[in-house]
Amino acid sequence: MSETQAGIEPEKIDIVSFLSDMLHRLKRFWWVILLLTLLFGELFYFRSTVSYSPTYAADATVTVEMINGGSTSNENTTELISSVFPHLLSTGILSDAIKSDLAIKSIPAVIRVSSIKGTNLLTITVTGADPNSSYEILQSTVRNLPRAVQYVVGQTKMTIIDESGIPEDSGKTTVVRGSLVKGLLLGFVIGVALLVAYTLATRTIRTEKELKKLFNVPFLGNIPFSRKKSRKGEERAPVSILAGTAGPGYEEGIRTVRTRVERSLGDGKVLMVTSSLPGEGKSTMAANLAVALARKGKRVILADCDLRNPSQQEFFELEGEFPGLEEVLRGRVPLKDALTQVSHEGKELSLFVLPGKSRGIESVEILGRDVMEKVLGELKGLADIVILDTPPSAMLMDASLLAGMTDGVLYVVLSDYAKRRVIQHGLRELQQNGAMILGCVLNGGKQARSGRYGYGYGYGSREKS
Repeated sequence: MSETQAGIEPEKIDIVSFLSDMLHRLKRFWWVILLLTLLFGELFYFRSTVSYSPTYAADATVTVEMINGGSTSNENTTELISSVFPHLLSTGILSDAIKSDLAIKSIPAVIRVSSIKGTNLLTITVTGADPNSSYEILQSTVRNLPRAVQYVVGQTKMTIIDESGIPEDSGKTTVVRGSLVKGLLLGFVIGVALLVAYTLATRTIRTEKELKKLFNVPFLGNIPFSRKKSRKGEERAPVSILAGTAGPGYEEGIRTVRTRVERSLGDGKVLMVTSSLPGEGKSTMAANLAVALARKGKRVILADCDLRNPSQQEFFELEGEFPGLEEVLRGRVPLKDALTQVSHEGKELSLFVLPGKSRGIESVEILGRDVMEKVLGELKGLADIVILDTPPSAMLMDASLLAGMTDGVLYVVLSDYAKRRVIQHGLRELQQNGAMILGCVLNGGKQARSGRYGYGYGYGSREKS
């Protein structure tokens, strides 16, 4: 079955949504970009200071005058000298004269000559690793250049009107500063690139709009973040509308989901509640939805179908040993004897819990057998609504085994937690196994990603869901 057939649209990158996701992650990981920026800046700065080789540039500005009434103007002469100067050096006409003048075997510097347009001025620059040598080569160049160019432009006279003297290295500050800027910029660019890659790889669902647009399934409600404060030394209580540990916004959200589930379920009786990953609050959702339906007068049975990590007995604070779903499926305990009625403050509710016991993976296969369908048939005869709390669909096969036996699935998505492709996989697995997705519930706001929401799950390091 393709994604389109499964009711899931292939994800398209929405620029505005993507930038919003990237900004959201930037608020959490800005320090990574800052660290990379500073790290590369320091690395480039250290490398430039260690490897830097100083250079010294000696320069002089000279005037050029023709002697004996040459036919070329002084202005044109400087331009001509500037154009032929590289040839004079490469052929040895000038370089040999300088080496002979200074009694050296080679010229340890770079000599450049340029004319100032519209004037009879030449600028001669000598750049080398030694300041004294650069200055001496400059002086020798000024002395020998007239003889070298006389065969090209005629006899000339060159007079120094300005010179640098013995140069100092003034380039280190510029080079080091430029290297530092390059390092800072490179670190920043790498940091931003990593942020973009991380955003693409970990895109989650944070808003109702994103949930509706991406998955093309009904939206059944947005459950706000809720957390009960506990006194020092006490364990955090589950978020429960029965125990009064949920805020008013949470209770209102549960009532909204209850109404929409009833409408979507129609004449159906079996509702599966699942999620993509552990830690999304689906067990808490199943328990509170069961309480809300019971308060409305419905006879509800909540079956804990997580044979690996059951949680509903703890949620309802049922003390003692209770037979679990597996005992019923294996015929060890009659179904009616395994059901436990929930009471609060001495008052019994029309809510019954079929707890679970922690078992190994080999016990899970029994969920997909005919006996499970038979037990579900009995449960439907005993209740108006049967709620199945199953493990996450994107990780384990348990939910898929039960998918075709239900009348509808309520899919819980924790805000900014599961990756979009993981949610797509979880929904697809259920639909390919015959499940009818009634809709999704967005659980919690931005704070929900802290892992302190709801009533935990036993997989990984996060609390139960």
